[in-house]
Amino acid sequence: MIAALASASGLAAAQTRYVTDDFEIMVRTGPSIQNKIVRTLRSGDRIEVLREDAGNGHSQIQTGDGEIGYMLTRFITTNRSARSRVASLQRQLEELRSEPGELRTLLANSQDENRQLLQRTAELESQLDAVTVELARITEAAGNAVNLASENQALSAEVQQRLLELDDIRIQNETLKDQNKRMDRLITAGLLLVGLFCGWVLSISGRRRRNSWGS
Repeated sequence: MIAALASASGLAAAQTRYVTDDFEIMVRTGPSIQNKIVRTLRSGDRIEVLREDAGNGHSQIQTGDGEIGYMLTRFITTNRSARSRVASLQRQLEELRSEPGELRTLLANSQDENRQLLQRTAELESQLDAVTVELARITEAAGNAVNLASENQALSAEVQQRLLELDDIRIQNETLKDQNKRMDRLITAGLLLVGLFCGWVLSISGRRRRNSWGS
């Protein structure tokens, strides 16, 4: 009866916990647990394997700072630890979250420049219309053929210069339009990647919880 009550009390006090993936691995002077421990490594630390299964389930390894020793082979894997992979994914996710904001700023600046160029184009077209009207007036009113030819030549040169300026502005406008389209595609791709990474991180978290419940 007492044992049953003690067992029931123990079950009532039980709490759910999880096994950590942050643990220490012993590095020894030789391939045996009888050898002296020279240092410890943490899960996720990078090493070089010099000789695999050197004896008693140990491998000879070299640490990142050049120290050589032996550790249990079963703790060595070709993949990074889950903790380091999640940290790397979180950093990438933060970068992707910041990039759309930067792309929107660039797009806003390009649109502002485009508006300024359009305004300048309208001003030049207005000036061109004024010059054309002035040329027609001078042609109609001038009585001296030599002066008329000289004035026409000067005005024609100015008109040609204005036309060249307009062509340059039209080319710049087309370039800005292409840049705006590329910016829109980059923003869309960046937001899509953010969504994909968020979904991937959430799926990893979900699988871990299910694995923990299963265990």
